Amino acid sequence: MKDKCFEIRPVSNREHIQFRCTRCGDCCRHIKEDVMLESFDAYRLAKHLRQTGSYVQNIEDALIKYAQPIPLTDSGFPIYVLKVWGEDDACIFLKDNCCSVYSARPRTCRLYPLTMEPAAGGQFHYFICQDKPHHFVGGSIRPRDWLREHLKRADYEFLAEEFARIPELGKAMRQIKEDNIARAIVAALFRRYYNYDLDAPFLPQFCMNMDALFQELTALAAQV
Repeated sequence: MKDKCFEIRPVSNREHIQFRCTRCGDCCRHIKEDVMLESFDAYRLAKHLRQTGSYVQNIEDALIKYAQPIPLTDSGFPIYVLKVWGEDDACIFLKDNCCSVYSARPRTCRLYPLTMEPAAGGQFHYFICQDKPHHFVGGSIRPRDWLREHLKRADYEFLAEEFARIPELGKAMRQIKEDNIARAIVAALFRRYYNYDLDAPFLPQFCMNMDALFQELTALAAQV
């Protein structure tokens, strides 16, 4: 899934792109329901907030304070997005035009102005978001270098698992009858966001939770 941008175009890994962050904070405004928190984002954000004394002890605390659930698809598959504040729907973490959780900001934010979607063979397609024209003067980046700086091996390992599992989970969700949709949404939120120990490695927990979620959704879909 490509992140929400008003104007995007595909780019190659080696293409030179004019881009310079002006620290204007514009990319952090007018983002209502735009900045999705993936499971790894929520885990990393909660760890950061716990370490910085933000009265957060677990992922649930972080989500209650800083995020809200919305349906990702018509079938009701749920995700969390960052809350916003003010008349310009600014990110809840925007303070004095700067990100107050910069080192733990979501993948969407770390990759901007780039975004990505899965391709065949475990590869990815890359796109550039061009909805803020004043960002694309001066400076120069190459997607390959930008990704190397802002995405680590753990991110790619998570994304490979995430993108591989979403189709089967979505298919199972679509097969669930309306009477069981609420139970399915609760199960999806619990497995994707809540059932994680911040002191244990993320990826093994994610894989275990996704295996369990698929079994739970399949069982709900089988009910008549």
